[in-house]
Amino acid sequence: MVMTIDEINDLSEEADLHILNRDYEALESLIERLTSKDFDFEHSLYEAHYLYTIANCYSVLYETRRVEWYSDDLMKAIIYYRKSLHRIPKPDWNNMSENIQAFNNLKSMVLTNLANHLSSQGRVLCCIPFYDEAIAINRKIEAIASKARNQLFLGESLYDNGHKEYHYFIAYRLTKEAADNIEELYPEHRVDLEGNGYLIKFKEWFEKNFEESSFDYFSEEYNSSKTRKEKQYLQWCAKNKLFINDLNDVCDFEISHQDVLALPSFSQSINSTLTMHEELAYHGNFDEIKNDYCYARYLFFTAHSIPDEEHHFYNSTYRHVDDMSHSINNLKISHYKTSFRILYSLFDKIAYLLSRFFDLNDIKDDNMISIDNLFRDFKSSNWRKNWKPNKKLGTSDNHFIHALFYILKDIRDVKDTSSVSKWIDPDAKAFSEIRNAMEHRSLKIVDDFGYELTTPHNSYHDSELEKLNLEIKKTREQLHPPLPPEESKTLESDLKKLESDLYEKKKLSSHSLLIPMSQFESRLMTLIKLARNSIIYLSLSIHFEEKKRPNNKIYLPMGVPLKD
Repeated sequence: MVMTIDEINDLSEEADLHILNRDYEALESLIERLTSKDFDFEHSLYEAHYLYTIANCYSVLYETRRVEWYSDDLMKAIIYYRKSLHRIPKPDWNNMSENIQAFNNLKSMVLTNLANHLSSQGRVLCCIPFYDEAIAINRKIEAIASKARNQLFLGESLYDNGHKEYHYFIAYRLTKEAADNIEELYPEHRVDLEGNGYLIKFKEWFEKNFEESSFDYFSEEYNSSKTRKEKQYLQWCAKNKLFINDLNDVCDFEISHQDVLALPSFSQSINSTLTMHEELAYHGNFDEIKNDYCYARYLFFTAHSIPDEEHHFYNSTYRHVDDMSHSINNLKISHYKTSFRILYSLFDKIAYLLSRFFDLNDIKDDNMISIDNLFRDFKSSNWRKNWKPNKKLGTSDNHFIHALFYILKDIRDVKDTSSVSKWIDPDAKAFSEIRNAMEHRSLKIVDDFGYELTTPHNSYHDSELEKLNLEIKKTREQLHPPLPPEESKTLESDLKKLESDLYEKKKLSSHSLLIPMSQFESRLMTLIKLARNSIIYLSLSIHFEEKKRPNNKIYLPMGVPLKD
């Protein structure tokens, strides 16, 4: 059934009306109509618009304040925004200008709404690239105002006042631009920017307390004596937003070239049984996580600069098999794989630190702790089959623990919940599949041209496989009804041989996971950004809880010694 653009526009208008009226019953009915059938579309842009409409309906039907923070329903809007983003065509040089504008307008709206939902999940860092991309397309005021709100949320969440004020500065500049162009917004979107609105009140407060010029020093350069390679490394990290430093999310100035974020200050009750290193266990653990991350990041950078075909003496001590897969097994690939392994393991280490710091589980259950199990109640009956939240997290209002939960859904498919990881990059292999092949099976990273030669359907082998399946089907049919014993025995023998060939095909074709080099690099970059953000969310989650600590006990503020 084909859905026309006129039908899509009518449905979109209907959805906007229900959203404006917060008519949840009508929205639920509309979603049922939109998702109960499979539709065809005259153009992928129309499909993207249709998916965007569904996402908008879900975004209101399942708002964070209406369902539990861990509800799977909250993922539905994000999944459909990601699906819509995937279906928006990339502008081509021969597209008409009005088509390019239509592509860009829809993409900007999808990116903005996706970013808003990530921000509502506590993912104050993960959403920024989406806001930035939306703003870069057409400087839509909706995106600018939304990013300003997120910057204020981020600033309020930090323990470093200098960083906090810089995020206020970014929020002020965005708010000022939005206020200057308020006429571009629909009336219902102007509330924050006029009268006693949240953003306009912030703008007035900022102008009374700060001068824009007082933030100029953030962009200063330093004449530090670094080697050329070190400068290249630092610039690469800054460009890709890989420093464990919230400033790096909004600038790549030299001041952001530090992994400065640490555990926030927190108080501990006096306990004379603790040794010094036991008192500093959490700080040491966080430092270890940062160190592992920095090592994985450096391996990534180093590998990226090695030519694809460059040989190294580390594996020159044996003759290499040419298995005709065009796979590469040099130092570059080994660095990439090691970086991936380290980054993937960091999520479980983050889970362990969180579990211990917040006393989420008994010490005797340490062997059960992983990023997958951190959020689930594995003490409940049938916990492996039915997902239930950890009892201590079920009512948590800690935005950054929520953020870590949703990052888990980005990297792994959580049982009994909607798959999100697929829609981060639908054309790429899942992180968990790559990790499983790397650790337990066989992973081959193939140069892109070789991958095209190895993986496309081969007409000869495909036709042979098709003939084999047809022959198996035909032979099975010939065995019914019963035949004379001799004839039946011959056919059964033939069938056994055919099925053996099919099994061998399935076994050997799935033995190794083949990934083109460019896809693996892209997956690794996504993984390292998720790991980096998770480390920051870990720190912010502890600061969030520390701010709520009651002052009715005697605590000893702890100074953290640093190495030279």
